[in-house]
Amino acid sequence: MSRPPRFFIAPSRISGSRISVTDEDVRHIASVLRMKIGDALLLCDGQGTEYQVTIAEISKSEITTEIVSLQKREITAPRITLGQGLPKFDKMDLIVQKATELGASNIVPLVTERTIVKIRDEEKRVTRWQKICREAAMQSDRPDIPVIGQVISFKDFLRIPNSDPLTLKILPWEEGTQPIKEVLQGNHDVRHIVVLIGPEGGFSKTEATMAAEKGFHAVSLGRNILRTETAAIAALSMIAYEYR
Repeated sequence: MSRPPRFFIAPSRISGSRISVTDEDVRHIASVLRMKIGDALLLCDGQGTEYQVTIAEISKSEITTEIVSLQKREITAPRITLGQGLPKFDKMDLIVQKATELGASNIVPLVTERTIVKIRDEEKRVTRWQKICREAAMQSDRPDIPVIGQVISFKDFLRIPNSDPLTLKILPWEEGTQPIKEVLQGNHDVRHIVVLIGPEGGFSKTEATMAAEKGFHAVSLGRNILRTETAAIAALSMIAYEYR
């Protein structure tokens, strides 16, 4: 028996034994998948609970479903925050997609000393990246959706307080000498990992020094110098290998 199609819904859409589906998912379910009353769906609230439901009503703007059962799915630790220096062109779209697939919990776009791109219509871009997160989470069968932060400066990011003492901070850098593997293997009890990835051109010496003063480990991802999008994917893949 094939698995029912899976969609994310806002927790506010749950009312008693019923869950409503709205917006673009209505067209996809009714017109693209051509599903009918009585058909089964999986609806996830983005916080780790997955509901098996059947379709009860279909209208142009809303699909109402009836809950059959629910399952709590564990959101694996550690949480990962990716601070990503804004790259040129549409590379951020790829980074957001792959970071979602690889388990990032939060993605924060950063303006650094070597950031070239100028963000116009910031709100629209953040909304677009959040949509990419949602689609990638659906595709990769994640129980949650990463949160895209607002675009902030590198300096402001370093000022954000962190209340969790079991946090590992790493900064892959071309002048880093300690292999990332050593740092990860020596910190298996952490609950939160913060990864900083520079834009094209990487981080400046000043930025690396500022990060070190905040407890970041300057690490190496290997002998080769990686593109910014490759560095993000490589670092998150190594974290996933060690912790998942």
